[in-house]
Parts: sequence; C-alpha cells; structure tokens
Amino acid sequence: MKSSSISFLARKAKPTVVSPFFFAVSLLVILILSWYPFSGWRFTGEPILAFFSYPLPYYFTLFDNAINILAYIPLGLSAAIIFRHSRLALIYATLIGFFISMGVEFVQQFLPSRIASNMDILSNGFGAFLGAVIGVLFSHRSVLRRWQLFRHDYLAPGAVVEWGAIWLLLWFTTQFDPSLPFLGVVVLPQGLPQPFVSPLNDPALFLRLLEGGGMMLHLLGVGLFVSVLVRESRQIPRAMFGVLFCALLMKMGFAGMLLQPEQFFAWLNLNIVLGGLVGGLVLWILWQLNRRLRSFAGFSSLFAATWVSYLWPLSPTESPQLMIFKWNYGHLQHFNGMSHAIGDVWPLGAMLFFLYFMAAPAQEQNW
Repeated sequence: MKSSSISFLARKAKPTVVSPFFFAVSLLVILILSWYPFSGWRFTGEPILAFFSYPLPYYFTLFDNAINILAYIPLGLSAAIIFRHSRLALIYATLIGFFISMGVEFVQQFLPSRIASNMDILSNGFGAFLGAVIGVLFSHRSVLRRWQLFRHDYLAPGAVVEWGAIWLLLWFTTQFDPSLPFLGVVVLPQGLPQPFVSPLNDPALFLRLLEGGGMMLHLLGVGLFVSVLVRESRQIPRAMFGVLFCALLMKMGFAGMLLQPEQFFAWLNLNIVLGGLVGGLVLWILWQLNRRLRSFAGFSSLFAATWVSYLWPLSPTESPQLMIFKWNYGHLQHFNGMSHAIGDVWPLGAMLFFLYFMAAPAQEQNW
C-alpha cells in the first residue's frame, strides 16, 4: 500500500487512547514501587502532616532519589499527552505528578519499611516535570501520526489492543529481577519445607518438571499474547521473537547489574533450557491458529503457569540469597519487590485480555 493511502487511513482512524492506558499502568507501577510489601501498617503517633515541613534535605540517598525521578517520568509523559490539546499541558502534568507524590508519601509514613519525605515529593515532581516535557514533544502532530501509522500497520484494530500493548510493556518490568522464574531462578534453596509430599516418587524430578514446565507455560502465554496483538498472521513470528529476545537481553542486563560476577549465569539451568525449547516448539505450532484459538491457548497457558507458581514449594531464605547480589537489602527489597508484585498481577490482566478475544464476534477473529 502506498504511503499516501496509509496517511489517509491514519487521518481517518479513530483517535488513539493509548495515553490513558499508559497513565494507569504508570500509576500502578508507582504504587507498587512505593508501598511494597503492603504489610506491617502502623501509626507512629507523630503528627501525620509533620513531614511536609521537615527541613530539607530531611532524608536523601542518591539511589532512592534517582529512582524517584525516573519512576515519575512515564507518569508525567502520559499525563502531558492526555492534556495535549491544552496550552497548560506541561503545568497540568507536573501538578498531577506532584499531588500523586504527596498522597503516596502521606501513606508511606504508615509503612515500617518506608520513610515519608518532602525531599521525595520534590524529586517525584521533578521527574513528572521531565516526563511532561517529553510528553509535550511527543504530542506533536507528526509524532502522533507515526503512532497511528504503526498502529494501523502492525496492531490489530480496537482500543483493547492498545491497552494490551501497554500491558505488554508492563511485563518487561518483571524481567528486572533475575530471580523471577520466567527464565529461571537465581538459586535453588537447600532443603524442602516439611512436611512435603511429592505427587511423584522422585521429588527432585517433580521440582524439575515444575521449573521447566513453568518456564514453558509462561513462554507460551507471553508469545501468544504478542500474537493476538499483531494485525496479520505473517507478522507474528518476527513479533514474538523480537519481544522474547528483548526480554532475554533485559534479563541478562539486570543479572549483570544485580548479581555478583560469578552468579551471572545462575538464573540459567538445564530445566529452563529444556522448558524453553519445548515451549518454542509448541509456540511455533500454535501461532498458526486463528485468533480465538490462540487466545484460548494463551489463557490456558497463563492459568496453568499461575497454578504452577502456587505449587512451587521452595522459598529462598533471605541471607543466602542476599550474598549473590551486589545491591544492599533495602534497594533490593523495593526494586525486586516491584518485579515480584507485577509478576503476580500481570498474568491476571493478560488472561482478561485473552478472555475478551475468546468472546469477541467471529468477524473480529479474521483481521
């Protein structure tokens, strides 16, 4: 198709709704990152508004404040795009980030592992401002036109698919922690919780099957999720390979950042390799099905992967696990906690996405 006709289609296309989805997911990440582990709530007895007037800087660490700035950039960016038709988009987006930060810090004073800080509010507000500046630049008509062309050429029609694309971006954050089981666990803890009754006579074989099977099922779920997003069947293999390869690079990159050098390949073992090979073979067969059957297979895979995660009986003890990491416990608790929490939430949203396409009208399955 000629570029002129594509441009015409883009002008006639429905307005994009990706920015509200991006804002909602950015807010979800901030809340998880700020309030994890969501336990141990208490009231210290101090005036609840006192931290707003503490002398600056009351509490400052370079790592925490850098994370505070980075975490609010996507929020400010998405808010600025939402208000792109207003001349005050930059101000609105910055104020939204600032007031959300005030609410988050207010709640943090009731968590024992957190410190409510007015310095954090300033850092978060600055991050929202930087994101808003980027968002104003992205709101230019030519940039939005490029997104509409990309959406028309590569994504299936509908607002649900735009939501799915943003939800897929959220999945990449689960690769920040190399101990998550998509590509393996960092270290196998010694011993089993007692009493432990294996459904197989060989408990070690049972654990190997769970680990490899969990990897295979998660691989199928993510790959089929990508396949449902894509407009045309011929685009599916390249899209799945691109997403999974980027995830592998991200996993290796964060393994290098977080793990001691001798533990760099600790997340990779024979069970994971076999699970990946089997999953890749099954995925190559399933992607050729129609969209509804792919959605059913993807839903079943993620449902089974979630079930496997509940069956996994091993839980690493804190001290030995910390020895293989470079970062201190406080940074790991918040950073990896976000990955774990999103790893628990993401399959639920993806399964809802699959359910939508399983129930979609027949004509929508042949895009």
